[in-house]
Order: sequence, then structure tokens, then C-alpha cells
Amino acid sequence: MGFFEQRLENCILSSKELLTSNDLEEVMHFYKHAEYEMAFEGLLIELISARRYPFNFDYLEWKELGEHYQLDKDTVFDEMIWEKFMRWGKSYSVQDKC
Repeated sequence: MGFFEQRLENCILSSKELLTSNDLEEVMHFYKHAEYEMAFEGLLIELISARRYPFNFDYLEWKELGEHYQLDKDTVFDEMIWEKFMRWGKSYSVQDKC
């Protein structure tokens, strides 16, 4: 498993308590089939819509991951996800931790 795939798995695992079982299942489906950009985009969509942050959220780390998977250039599910992510990520504060 590569560096970015491990980081993505860590993001998913740290977010699992914030997702419904169906949402987690969908994200993991893409992850297990090496559709990492789709897994990360799906994870972002769910967290942003719930307005929740995982306990170890690090905006710069997640931004780097999104750029690695080129969500800043191309998306599958939501063409505005990068802009939404940027607003959501920059809005994070310590009191948002679950």
C-alpha cells in the first residue's frame, strides 16, 4: 500500500463514526477497488454535508491528499466539491472536534 493510500485509509477510519453504515460502505467500496479519488471525494461529500470533522482532522494534510487525487482539477460526483472542501476545511476550529 502506498503512502497516499495509507493516508486515505486513515482519513476514512478516523471518520467512520461520523458516517452512516451505507455511506461508509460506499466509500470503502471505492477504496477496496483502488478508486481512491472516488473514495476520497465520497468521504468529503458526506462529511461536508454533515458539517462534521474527524477527531484528527488536519486541513493541510487533507488538502494535500485531495490535490494528489486531483480533486482540485477533476471530480466524479460533485463538480463543486473542491470549493466546498476549501470552505469546509478553512472553517474548522478545535471546538468542531467530535
